[in-house]
Amino acid sequence: MIAAAFSRVADRLLAADPGLVRLHNALRVALACLLTGVASIAWTVSHQQPITLAAPGILFAMVAPLFVRDARRSAWFGTLFCLYLCSCVCFAAASVLSRYPLAGDAGFLVVMFVGMLCQACGPRALGCAMLGVVCFYLGLYLHPSMQHLVVSLLLSAFGPVMVTVVGRVLVPTRVSASFRLAVHTVTLRATRLLHAPGAANLSSLNEAALSLEEQLALLNPPDAETIRERIVEVEVAAGQHAFAAGPASGSVVTLARVEALRHAIGRLREMAWRDRTGSEAALLASGDSVVVDVRVVNSATQRFADLRAKFCWLPATRATTAAFLAMLIGHSLSPERWFWAVITTFVVFLGTRSRADTVYRGAQRLVGTLAGALVSVLLVAPLHGSPALLVTAMVVCVFGWAYFILNAYAPGVFFITVLVGLVYGELGFAMGPLAELRIEEVLVGCLVSFAVAMLMMPLAATRHVEARRGAVLAALREVVRVAGYSRAHGHGAADGAAEATSDATSAMRKLDRSWHDLRIALKPLQTQRVVVWNPDVELATGSLLCCLHWARVLSDSSRRDDAVSASAALNAAEVGAAHVESIVARLDSLIARYSGAGSALGGLEKREASAAALDVDPDAAPALAQLDGAVAQLFDRLTQPASQTRRIFNWAFRSRSV
Repeated sequence: MIAAAFSRVADRLLAADPGLVRLHNALRVALACLLTGVASIAWTVSHQQPITLAAPGILFAMVAPLFVRDARRSAWFGTLFCLYLCSCVCFAAASVLSRYPLAGDAGFLVVMFVGMLCQACGPRALGCAMLGVVCFYLGLYLHPSMQHLVVSLLLSAFGPVMVTVVGRVLVPTRVSASFRLAVHTVTLRATRLLHAPGAANLSSLNEAALSLEEQLALLNPPDAETIRERIVEVEVAAGQHAFAAGPASGSVVTLARVEALRHAIGRLREMAWRDRTGSEAALLASGDSVVVDVRVVNSATQRFADLRAKFCWLPATRATTAAFLAMLIGHSLSPERWFWAVITTFVVFLGTRSRADTVYRGAQRLVGTLAGALVSVLLVAPLHGSPALLVTAMVVCVFGWAYFILNAYAPGVFFITVLVGLVYGELGFAMGPLAELRIEEVLVGCLVSFAVAMLMMPLAATRHVEARRGAVLAALREVVRVAGYSRAHGHGAADGAAEATSDATSAMRKLDRSWHDLRIALKPLQTQRVVVWNPDVELATGSLLCCLHWARVLSDSSRRDDAVSASAALNAAEVGAAHVESIVARLDSLIARYSGAGSALGGLEKREASAAALDVDPDAAPALAQLDGAVAQLFDRLTQPASQTRRIFNWAFRSRSV
């Protein structure tokens, strides 16, 4: 009975955390922070030094494990070195500039601007941005003397050492085990569809499949392509069951879909338990022993151009402007705690792309701060004088912060607020006024962020959603182009067929990621109940999910080599060509509608597409027919005229809530 209960808890945990990646990261953060704190604080106590000298190392151990995720050893240590170097430089610069208040404030704004500018350049850049901002804040707040600065930098070495001990020895990266857990997550979510078929569970399965593909890319086993085919098989069977489970479907059809889904789940489970120790050993070896497949070696100029394309100039400008205003207001509230208002603007704008995203993130921070401040006030007095309980509560807060902060922002803010309250309470600060001041500073930061997001170069949530939807439509068109007729050009050549299969898989995963980005963009609107007042958005999203399913079926059919008769193949090709032209025409019209361009294709590309469409793979014709109907329904729902009254009402409602 206990084993069954434990199994149910483990299954629910896996369903919420694919591959238990968040759990392992949170465990590494908590252990690294605990070991760093014990070692550095013990040194300061034994040498009768201020305990605050241990802060930089503990802070590094608290943040760095979230971004040190590389599988190869050389890349892992390279990321750790970059994060530690950025932390030390920012802390040292802030400590020196703290003697000149205006220069320190200006430096803080510069660090924030650079961090926001590079936020989309990868996990390593994002980690450097977060560590740079918090370490610069720590240097300005502590303003240590030159002697204390040197001691703090030396003590901070405990941070990377403990992160290495935890990340490489105590809780190492088990790529093979993580892969099996990710497979188990996919099968759990697919099994959930057997009992509750619906769009939400289908999208949840798609997210788990994307996470599994990331694990597969890390492991890179010899049978990777077979595993990918099994993943697609499960997704296709799940989609068929979800769309066949309506009231109009017969029991025979439903039972057939259920059996097909169970069969696909079983085939995927078989692939998870094959021996992969050799692949994992080769992957985790040193960088010199790993064979890296480099297809294109870009020049330094090209790499710099790609990096420039990822710079977020507009979000950086918004965030820095809001930080400057929050700094002015925060100084008037507290000359020592104004950093809370400024850091609030940084985290509110980090990763947001619209006004609704900013409001949503700010509301989460306010709720988490209010709840955390209340709990910290209630916990400080009972835990005072009980070091073991206090340390346990702090470790729990660090674990909760690391587990939630990258996926569920409000609980993450709650845990970090409780942790800050416990630290200040142990240092002897009065918790009532401190909690009140923290709430005021966070409120100032959120209000300033809202104002800047709405007044300074605003990006409406509807335009953001339309841009994401346009990306989904473009990716959908690419799937049709590749899966609809690419294999016809590769017949007779094994390399051509393999390349066509790889292109189909890549195009489908690009569509999946675009759909994931669209769902994230819609989340603030759904939270604010705007979708209820604008049913066209909800209807169009359902039609788009249907298009996603039939595109996956189409992509899967392009992998098969079923034999058909010549006459049937010719007839299917003619019908498929008509469907391809219809789908491409509608998608081009929608893409032009959302991108503002006159056409999604040039004249030469259209002629080439028409010529290629005459040689459609006959296996893809049935899926093309279904996709054509889904795209036609989507086209009608996105282009149907709305009454002027409802447009005015929607505009007024959005202008107030978004």
